[in-house]
Amino acid sequence: MKFSAVRCLLLALTALSCQFLSAQSPSSRIVKLDPAKGSPFNGGVFEGWGTSLCWWANRVGYSDKLTDASVDAFFDVKKGLGLNIARYNIGGGDDPRHNHITRSDSNMPGFAQPFLSDKGEICVDDDGIAIWRYDWDRDKNQMNVLTKILARNPDAIVEAFSNSPPYFMTWSGCSSGGSGAHRDNNLKPEYVEPFAEFLADVVKHFRKDLHIELNSIEAFNEPSSGFWGANSNKQEGCDLKDNKLKSEIIIALDKALRRNGVRDGINIAATDETSMDLAIDVYKALSPEAKKAVDRINTHTYSGGRRAEMMKLADSEKKQFWMSEVDGNANIGGQAAGDMASPLWLAERIITDMNGMMPSAWVIWQVIDRHHSDFNAAERANTSLAGGYWGLGIADHFTEKLLLGKRYYAFGQFTRYIRPGDRIIASSRNTLAAWNRESGRIVIVAINTSGEERSLVFDLSEFKNIPADSAKVIRTSGPVNAGENWNEDIPAVLILRDKHSPDKFLEVSLAPYSITTYVIEKP
Repeated sequence: MKFSAVRCLLLALTALSCQFLSAQSPSSRIVKLDPAKGSPFNGGVFEGWGTSLCWWANRVGYSDKLTDASVDAFFDVKKGLGLNIARYNIGGGDDPRHNHITRSDSNMPGFAQPFLSDKGEICVDDDGIAIWRYDWDRDKNQMNVLTKILARNPDAIVEAFSNSPPYFMTWSGCSSGGSGAHRDNNLKPEYVEPFAEFLADVVKHFRKDLHIELNSIEAFNEPSSGFWGANSNKQEGCDLKDNKLKSEIIIALDKALRRNGVRDGINIAATDETSMDLAIDVYKALSPEAKKAVDRINTHTYSGGRRAEMMKLADSEKKQFWMSEVDGNANIGGQAAGDMASPLWLAERIITDMNGMMPSAWVIWQVIDRHHSDFNAAERANTSLAGGYWGLGIADHFTEKLLLGKRYYAFGQFTRYIRPGDRIIASSRNTLAAWNRESGRIVIVAINTSGEERSLVFDLSEFKNIPADSAKVIRTSGPVNAGENWNEDIPAVLILRDKHSPDKFLEVSLAPYSITTYVIEKP
């Protein structure tokens, strides 16, 4: 399309009072990028992309080959995804007599080890509180991965979070969840302060002994969803549906961190609910003192749809805001999309979350969700990267190698090019755009979930300066083995300009079932 034709198209649309910003008009060919409309969080600056370390780091950390391959693939800026956020899981540790967790990765070791009497009973003090010691060597696998991440990227952001208190602090005596009358609130009330002290001790150990500065600490994981039952075969978990109890834990954690001299420089995050709808309702139900202690609202986006309200709430409360966990095995595009069906779902979820809530960070649940090993029949069968699946690939424990699928490359279309320090700006429901105020760099990620080529025109007229005359093109499409993975051998797209007006446009053609990134930066 010639430049004059683009202008005519825009003028025609304007005359018809059409909305340029295609977030309101998904079928529109015109996408107006506006650097003035960005995130209200963290001064508008994007903090980065990340992953939880549980449970995959607990599983691969025994092997230096798998650990090094993981750090290369996921955290290396040049070789891999360039993630810069790691959510470290503080394991509660289950009763050693239990053997119900059947996943090879999710049986988390716990630092806190209770003293036992000669009869094998937990020793308690005069107040009936368990007496415990710390064994800081119990989490060697996850720590091996974390230390190598920090060696590769000393500026990586580390958040610590708890799925469950230590088992001996719970009603059920199990770190997988509650049972009976106390299922909905599995932490015993007399252990609110001891649990907070436990978390503060972990923060202090990281800072004083390991010289790791944690960015944040989170006492909960999906506490209001009702997912976590005793003797589960999956993982640790703890329902804490009582918002008064949540408030008491947050307040106790704030006091414990201060008492241990480690409150400065660390954020208290809350409450990592399953859905943004729950996150809104639970935060509103916290006590004023608890709200004051919270520095950042974390939410997962497995369900719910009140994204705009979530953003408005966090902004009005003057809190920082992360999308701290999501993933899934869904597909879009139908059978014809082939190996791109699941990657396109992931890309669409990223775009929906980032545009709908403008969080300063976006974190996938775990980058490796499946393992190929002799642990059980299910793991022996984990060899296919086709179809929908959680995670970005498979850890092969026979060869000590990673098997990376199209979802890995889909995520990289975002993480490799939209970087910490950029600013997420208004675009459309099928695109994510970012702008770097200092360098002028503009990045656009666009998805096409249909089987036909799709043409778009990006209106860049709101930018005073465009740092280049063309946009570099990177694309992922097609099957796992024969398609495009971060294909950079695509001709650059010229930027159309008008010498007599501020009009500037980038006209592009999106391949069927594809994720394409456009980078406009100084040569």
